[in-house]
Amino acid sequence: LTEDTGLVAGWSEALLDTYQTFPAVHEPGRVLADLAVVIADGGDALTHLATLRDQDKLFGTVASDATAWRCIERVDDEEHLDRLRAVRALARERAWAAGAGPDLRQGLTIDIDATITIAHSEKENAASTWKKTFGFHSLLAYLDRPDISGGEGLAGMLRPGNAGSNTTADHVRILEMALAALPAHARPKPGKKRSPKVLVRTDSAGATYGFAAACRTSGCNYSFGFTIDEPVRTAILALPKQAWTAAYDIDGEPRDGAWIAEITGLLNLDK
Repeated sequence: LTEDTGLVAGWSEALLDTYQTFPAVHEPGRVLADLAVVIADGGDALTHLATLRDQDKLFGTVASDATAWRCIERVDDEEHLDRLRAVRALARERAWAAGAGPDLRQGLTIDIDATITIAHSEKENAASTWKKTFGFHSLLAYLDRPDISGGEGLAGMLRPGNAGSNTTADHVRILEMALAALPAHARPKPGKKRSPKVLVRTDSAGATYGFAAACRTSGCNYSFGFTIDEPVRTAILALPKQAWTAAYDIDGEPRDGAWIAEITGLLNLDK
């Protein structure tokens, strides 16, 4: 698949200028594709390439750990990362065109959330996290695909462990990266009536004025979690019983103990 969608050739071309001589014994596109296979199989270290290296009849010649490390070092700047991302977007477009894409008529939903990754030793950018652990506080964007378990990864930002939860700039950047990762025909087109519908979902960490403005500018709808502070609590308690409506799950069935009500008119959202 990495070959048929153009990932291997495209990634190699994207890193061509980082090599003094080319072609290399282990082309970078092949190395990166092998690493992707390792990650998909549950690997979390370069040394886990050994699981592919021991199956040469299936995977062919696999780079050594040292060669793979040098390949990773070649993509540590934004220019080359952007090249790799552009190749991946084109590969996704080809895969979707071949039948692997979602039904755009139903609209797309992008989920953005942060996750803690533990570091068991000193690593670059590793720091104490708000959960009192040590490691990284990455921000990820996934396309919700109920038809394929786990969704479809669009973008990720490796942030220090002490990165803020509701940093507007990071959410805006991850949205830009996620939209750029979609095939061109699936991206929202602000001001166009026939624009693909894209919904952005986050928890309360994404509920900032700046990020909401970025979603509107990008042509996306959005659904953010909202912190239940004192004004929100007061508004909820002031609602009459008849203002509440039963909430439903993804299958259209009532969620046990879940209700929904509109309180916008009871809040001052100017600040």
